[in-house]
Amino acid sequence: MNRFLFPISFAMGLVAVIWVGVGFIGSSALALAMTLAIAGVYLLGAHELRLFRAATTSLATALTDIPHPLVALGTWLERLPSSLQNAVRLRVESERGALPGPALTPYLVGLLVMLGMLGTFLGMVVTFKGAVFALEGSTDLQAIRTAMAAPIKGLGLSFGTSVAGVAASAMLGLMSAISRRERSTVARNLDSKIATVLRPFSHAHHREETLQALQAQTRALPNVVDRLTAMMEQIEQRNQQLNESLTSRQDQFHREVAVAYTGLADDVGRSLRDSLVESSTLASESIKPVVEAAMADMARESRLLHERTSESAQAQLAGLTTSLRDAWRRAGQQTLEQQQGICQTLVETAGAITGHTTEHANRAMGGISRLLERAETLVSSRIDAEADWMKHQGDRMDQLASLWRKELGALRDDEASRGHTALERLGELQAALALQLATLGAALEAPLERLMQTAAEAPKAAAELITQLRKEMTHATKRNAVALQERTDLMERMSALLDAAGQTALEQRAAIDSLVASAATALDKTGNRFEALLGVQADNAKNVVAHVSGSAIELSSLGESFHLAVKLFNDSNNKLIESLQRIEGAVSQSMLRSDEQLAYYVGQAREVIDLSLTSQKAVVEDLRRLHSKSIAHPEGSL
Repeated sequence: MNRFLFPISFAMGLVAVIWVGVGFIGSSALALAMTLAIAGVYLLGAHELRLFRAATTSLATALTDIPHPLVALGTWLERLPSSLQNAVRLRVESERGALPGPALTPYLVGLLVMLGMLGTFLGMVVTFKGAVFALEGSTDLQAIRTAMAAPIKGLGLSFGTSVAGVAASAMLGLMSAISRRERSTVARNLDSKIATVLRPFSHAHHREETLQALQAQTRALPNVVDRLTAMMEQIEQRNQQLNESLTSRQDQFHREVAVAYTGLADDVGRSLRDSLVESSTLASESIKPVVEAAMADMARESRLLHERTSESAQAQLAGLTTSLRDAWRRAGQQTLEQQQGICQTLVETAGAITGHTTEHANRAMGGISRLLERAETLVSSRIDAEADWMKHQGDRMDQLASLWRKELGALRDDEASRGHTALERLGELQAALALQLATLGAALEAPLERLMQTAAEAPKAAAELITQLRKEMTHATKRNAVALQERTDLMERMSALLDAAGQTALEQRAAIDSLVASAATALDKTGNRFEALLGVQADNAKNVVAHVSGSAIELSSLGESFHLAVKLFNDSNNKLIESLQRIEGAVSQSMLRSDEQLAYYVGQAREVIDLSLTSQKAVVEDLRRLHSKSIAHPEGSL
């Protein structure tokens, strides 16, 4: 019906204006001009209403052709006229936007009436002016009637502009009402579509999604807390396992070192005691028979010499001087041969003593070398174990730091993204809320700001703690480097001590060689004295025995010197053992430092975890208060 009512109304108004205008042709140019103005205004209003109805028709067509599902609102709005796109978007999104109406038509409706009245007034002015001229120009009543007939007839015609204006205004108002009715029908259809098909693009739907997202986040936070708690328990278990393994390894290492040092000390002491006892026994046993045999031979030869001398003196005293000389020469030669045999025996004995002493010294040097090798092997194995432990500990700390960085980075990104999304959605919610939700928005603003501030400060605090932990790890690395340098210096000192021990052993060997040389020199001097005394007279055999006794005393002095050398060797060995004990103390101190550093790292990690838990608990409490307030406000509004 509306489709035919609008053109009928337009035709009726246009016919009325044309009818009035035709009546003014040839009679009143002014009235005709006003009628044409009324017709122009009427056509302008009709044209605007035609465009208005065309926009309404396009909106109705677009509402009937909405795709399912609608992916983007902008693609559908592009089908609408430009005058309706923004209004429809606002109506879909905010539920407050009104569709635009005709802009000029309400004004043109009144303007048509005013133009009709203006034409009437102008016609009346002209008519009354002619009547005045007729009355002033004649005094005859019939002439006055004749003069007044034409103006009064024109006065009736002048009211035709009012008729045209009122008729055009009425029809234009009717067409405007019809167009507005069509627009209101389409608007109701649009509202029904907004409630069904276009609801995902409305602010109400966004608010519901925001509330659902906040509820989902509230439900997810306990899971995050549980995950963090589980991660803390895992970290504590790993730290406990690491502490137990380190403690067990340290105890095992201390036991092994104690056993090794004890065995090493026992072996060294046993080898030194055995070597000293064996060397002293061999020296005494080797010197004693030689001296006894030499003394017995000398005594026997002296007795034989005296007996032969007495017998030859008694038997051939008279006249056998030549025979005595021959006998004396033979006796001297025999004595010289015996003396040479004794000297050879003493030289061999000294060589045997020197060989035994050298052999025992070599054995002692071999034992010391083995001791040093074992000490070097032990120290190198300890250094390798310390290096492996430091490397393993560094790798473990790097893995823990990377794991903490990943977990904290993921948590920070998740919290930042959720906070950003929550801020955006809360901003949209605050912009779209009506007056009845103002109290709820005011109640939610402060807790959400505290929540976002807490969520923003937690990753920052975690990042600062990670930075501090990195600094502490750097300082710990430097301290480990200093400890390693101290161990290197300790190894250098140990090497110096080993070199000193080797130098002492060489000096002891040189002293033994000098003692052997002095013994050989003493034996040579003794042989020379024997030759001199036996060449002079046989009575000097006693002096030879006395010199042999002096040589025995010198040999005992040699034994005392050897005992002193052995004592010096024991002192140097004790100094070496003390140095090894100092090394063990330094290694124990380094292990204590490592334990303290590990305890410090564990304490720092616990502080980081406690701070993270505190921040997460604050976030959970704020969300719970926010949820309780959001529940309390709707109940209060109801």
